Amino acid sequence: ITGANGGLGRALVARFERAGWQVHATDRSTLDVTSEASVSAAKARLGVPDVVINIGGVGLLGTVAELPDEVLCQQLDINVRGLARVTRAFAPEMCRRGHGRIVNVSSLVGVFTLPWFGAYAATKHAVEALSDAMRLELRPHGVEVVVVEPSVVGTGFVDTAVASLARAAEGSLWKAELLATIARREWANLVLLTPERVAEAIFRAASVSRPAARYRVGLLASWLIRLAGLAPRRLSDFLLRALFSPEPLS
Repeated sequence: ITGANGGLGRALVARFERAGWQVHATDRSTLDVTSEASVSAAKARLGVPDVVINIGGVGLLGTVAELPDEVLCQQLDINVRGLARVTRAFAPEMCRRGHGRIVNVSSLVGVFTLPWFGAYAATKHAVEALSDAMRLELRPHGVEVVVVEPSVVGTGFVDTAVASLARAAEGSLWKAELLATIARREWANLVLLTPERVAEAIFRAASVSRPAARYRVGLLASWLIRLAGLAPRRLSDFLLRALFSPEPLS
């Protein structure tokens, strides 16, 4: 499990250990997904597991028009290149062995995007595309690839995202709108998923004999994804702008 030092990672480790699995829980000090050398060292140390779960990621928000290049690159390097780096390390040996499973944790914004989420959503769209390709490529060799799409998870990840939004507001042309979004963050508490609930979905994706291609977790994810797919674009844009409060407070 990559990124296992966060709230979701800890819940996931506990869930697998309760089921009697041997778990290799990694964080940046034991497997840095941004470092080829660190990933190679982890592979040499761990061997080839039955299941690889990519949950390591970072979410930094802001307007795309003002987003510093380093903020975009940091998310791409961890969320996309890091996932691909870990997959390159383990998937070929899984295929040679003839069995294995890779579970990639995406997000509801891997299916569509929201105001201020453009860069983060771009990385999760990439995770979805990479996962779809890998599912087709690896399945003939006995390796399943599964995507889990949670909505808002009640971990420190949310605080990091909100803090990034506050930094993005400094000197921004969209300052009023960004601060209005922060001021109205309490709505998210109504739909927060517990780490344990998401961990249960990931455990199912990793352990069932015939997994689905995707597992969506939470009513918010299901509702917004259906809205984005069924509603006329002007209507869905209007509702998403209203939901995420991009207009200044009056």
